[in-house]
Parts: sequence; structure tokens; C-alpha cells
Amino acid sequence: MGDLTDKELKNLKPRAKLYKITDRDGMYAAVTPTGVVSFRYQYRVSGRQEVLTIGRYSAEAARRLSRAPDALEYGMEVSLAEARALLVRARRQVERGESPSKAKVEKRTALAEAVTFGGWVEAYFKHKGDPKSGAERLADSTLAMRRSVYC
Repeated sequence: MGDLTDKELKNLKPRAKLYKITDRDGMYAAVTPTGVVSFRYQYRVSGRQEVLTIGRYSAEAARRLSRAPDALEYGMEVSLAEARALLVRARRQVERGESPSKAKVEKRTALAEAVTFGGWVEAYFKHKGDPKSGAERLADSTLAMRRSVYC
């Protein structure tokens, strides 16, 4: 086939099994049996073949202006033009010997493990109220005053 168009993407119909339509530069559209169209990039890093899901095709995203490249993230709903912008980013990562797929997972994990302020406050009060905290333990009156300020 060749370069995909928005019209072709909108007209893709689901089949019994996932199928792929080639775009360019290693990117293709994968159509699931449920009709979801996602852009994927197949590449090699350190001799290993990997696949990055760039994002899910959105006809609504295709109708609005493209977002700035730094506002785009792998895995979001994107237009064809935005998917190609993300593809350029992924190809640069591969050229540097980096795995865009691994970087995507690491970013998701870091966000999931990030401590929220509320989580930090709870851990702080648990530690400062624990008799095993030794010299770091605070009096109940001090804990109550600090809790009223933070919570």
C-alpha cells in the first residue's frame, strides 16, 4: 500500500482477527476485531525486535489542529499527523540506541510510583506517631496541631 490517509483510516473495518495496514518508516495501523485502530512502530534495538504502540487513531483528533509535538505522548488518542510526529521521535530514540517502548513503560511506572502530597503526609504522620520512631516521634498534641494544618 503506501502512505495512509485519514479517509482510508476512517473506512477500516474490523475482521475476525487483528490485521495490519502499512504506512511508512516502520509504522503501521493495526485494526483489532473490536474495530480499534492503533498506530504501531516495529523496530530493532540491540538486535531485538520490538513494537511500540504509538497511539490510538481518533477521527476527532484528525479534525482539529495538531497539538504541539511536546504535548504528545505515546499511547494517547492521536491523528495520523500526530502519530507520524511521534514516529519521528521514536525513530530518533532508536537511532540513539534507545528503546522507545521501554522508555514508555518506565515513564508509566515512574508516574504510578510517584508519591502524592497526600501519600507523603500520611506516611509522615504514621512515622511521627509511631513509638518505634525514637527521638523522631512527636507528642500527640504536636501531631494534632500539624495534622490540622496539613489536612
